[in-house]
Order: sequence, then C-alpha cells, then structure tokens
Amino acid sequence: MNRGRVLNVLFALAVVALALTTAVATGVVPPPATLFDAGEYDHAEITITNNCSQELGTVDVRIADSRQQKIVGLSETPTLRNGSGMLFPYDDSGDHTYVMRGMDYPLDIVFVGGDGRINAIESAPAPGPNQDGNDIQRTGTGKYVLEVPRGWMESHGIDIGHRVTIDRS
Repeated sequence: MNRGRVLNVLFALAVVALALTTAVATGVVPPPATLFDAGEYDHAEITITNNCSQELGTVDVRIADSRQQKIVGLSETPTLRNGSGMLFPYDDSGDHTYVMRGMDYPLDIVFVGGDGRINAIESAPAPGPNQDGNDIQRTGTGKYVLEVPRGWMESHGIDIGHRVTIDRS
C-alpha cells in the first residue's frame, strides 16, 4: 500500500473515531460498558429514612463484595448518574479509609454502622489535573460504606443518625 493510501485510511479512521466520540458525549450512543455496568456486580436498592421513618431517598447501587471490586470501586466508571452509587459491605464494623484514586467526579462517602444508622458523611473532591487521588482520603467507622454523587445526601436532607435499609435483589 502506498503512503497516500495509508494516510487516507488513517484519516478515515480518525473521522469515524471523532464521530463516535461525539455521539457518545452527546448521548446519542450509549458509552461502552464498564466493569460497573457489565453485570459483574450484585445489585441492591438502598432506602434512607429519617428518625420518623419518613423516606428521604433511594439509591440504586452495585455491590462491591470482593476485595478486587472494593479496590476498583467506582474508578472505572466515567460518570455516576444521580440516584446511583456503590455499596461496600464488610463482615464487621470497623474503620475504613477510602481514596479518590482514578476518580473523574466528586463523591459523598457514607459510613453506615451495623445497626443501619449513618455514622458519618464525608464529601470528597475529584482529583485535579496531575493528581492520582491517593492523597484524597476519607476515613470513617462502619460495616457498610456507600458512595453516591457529591451533594446527593445534602440535597435529600440526609444526615448522621438516619437509617439505611439495604434490599438486595
């Protein structure tokens, strides 16, 4: 193949790649599957109620049960839609530190005790340019850790002491 023909093929591939990227970015075409939505995680619905048993919000979550799933967390998801998140269950209540490694968006990190009550809500920013996110750490005590888009907890009036119910499907 001559050089001109190779350049034409490369140009055509670049145009197709640009068109596909634009279609994904504008929502015309859904993004390719990631580990988060590829069916490798169990699913649950989280319902959060106040002290008067009034429902404040629900979150559709994927459950990070394995060690590897907990390490990856949400870092391989390009976006997190409002009302969705990830749940990290542990065998026992304890102190857990979460980092924003490889994240593209900020989170609320919620620590839930074995009694189903919220012990702490920590907001964490997305890493900036030239940051890996390992230095952005949030620590709390709980048997479960819930990650949702930053500001979701506040926008639903959810606070420490409110009850979390996990309905695994």
